[in-house]
Amino acid sequence: MPSSLLNQSALVMSYLLVIIALWISATRTLTSMVRLYQAQALVLTVVVLITAFEPGRRLLALGLVAILPFTLAVIVPPLLARATFDATSSRSPAHGSGTVGLRGLRAAQRQALDEAELTWLQHGGSRLPVSLSTAIDMFLIAVAVLVAYRLSGGAKTASVAPSLAVSIALLLQGLFTMINKNDIVSQIIGLLVVDQGLFLAAVRVAPAALAVFFVLSLFLYVLVTLTILLWVLPGLHRTSASIEVAGNAELRG
Repeated sequence: MPSSLLNQSALVMSYLLVIIALWISATRTLTSMVRLYQAQALVLTVVVLITAFEPGRRLLALGLVAILPFTLAVIVPPLLARATFDATSSRSPAHGSGTVGLRGLRAAQRQALDEAELTWLQHGGSRLPVSLSTAIDMFLIAVAVLVAYRLSGGAKTASVAPSLAVSIALLLQGLFTMINKNDIVSQIIGLLVVDQGLFLAAVRVAPAALAVFFVLSLFLYVLVTLTILLWVLPGLHRTSASIEVAGNAELRG
């Protein structure tokens, strides 16, 4: 496949990441937000795989790097379900099951996810009206495009401007989602969208020789995010019995 076609295909898929981020910001239920994040992570996986086949790229290294967003698409929903149950109940539905073994574990995880989705349907609202949120998102995208093309004004780097614009847009949209949403799970998804923007910049914008180094740094950043999901949030919100930000505004002994 010609390199120009590979580049254009990766760019089109990158634009899809921004569209999904807009959708995440506009949706009103956590169930939709989680599914949209999964779709976004899978699209990012495709972008990384396409980039790996471009001339001058390290095919094997980037191919292995694509495992990260794919893995996040698979493991984030169960982790969010766990954080939800630890925040809203004294025990997860997986507890108390007499089934053992791998099949029992999968059944318990499926049950936990199904019950978490019932809670997610009741959360996901924004502080601002949808119309105003969309207007702010569009403004942030315009700012991202302006900044990206200002930073890549030289002839040599002009080709990276679209990817840089997408990366900055995802970063700003993720931060806005964290600010605008009312519950902690939505804010985690916003943080994960920020991760996607940084990951895309490492793969598409960073020089090929340094891409793997930047991606390895992002692995550590993602580990911090997963630590928040696995340990910090469940412990922080267990006492409040709520995933709403307002329910966690006061420290309790």
